[in-house]
Amino acid sequence: MSHQHHIFHNPPPATPDDVLSALDRADIPAATNAMVGCALYGDGDWREAQSLFLALLDHDDPQVQSLAATCLGHLARVYRQLDEDRVVPALRRARQKPHVRGTATDALGDITTYLHPRRARWRGRLWRLGHPSTWW
Repeated sequence: MSHQHHIFHNPPPATPDDVLSALDRADIPAATNAMVGCALYGDGDWREAQSLFLALLDHDDPQVQSLAATCLGHLARVYRQLDEDRVVPALRRARQKPHVRGTATDALGDITTYLHPRRARWRGRLWRLGHPSTWW
C-alpha cells in the first residue's frame, strides 16, 4: 500500500471561454481548474460567470456539476452579488443530486453569509442558543 501526496495549487485566472474550451476538448482537469480560476479571479463579469456555472449544474460530468455549485458560492464571496432569483432555486434543485447535495448546501450558506451577513449572524446566534454545549 503506497501513500500519495497531493499538493494544493491555486489555479490561474481564467474566463468562461477558457472553461468552455476545456470542456469542448473533454479535458475535465483543465476545465475544473479554469472554473475555479474564473470564479476567483474572473475579469469582473460576474453575470457571465454566473450563467456559465448555472448551466454547468446540469453538465454530464458529476465533478463539473459539483464544482459549479461551489463556484456559485465563490462568486457570492468574491463579488458580493448574484442574481439570487436564479441561483438559489437552481442550487435547491441541484441538492436533489446526491453528488451535488453537499456543495450546493455549502454554496447556499456562502450566499447567506456574504450577501446577507446580518441574517447569517442571527441564524448563528439562534443555533447556538438551541445547543447548550456551545455556550462556553
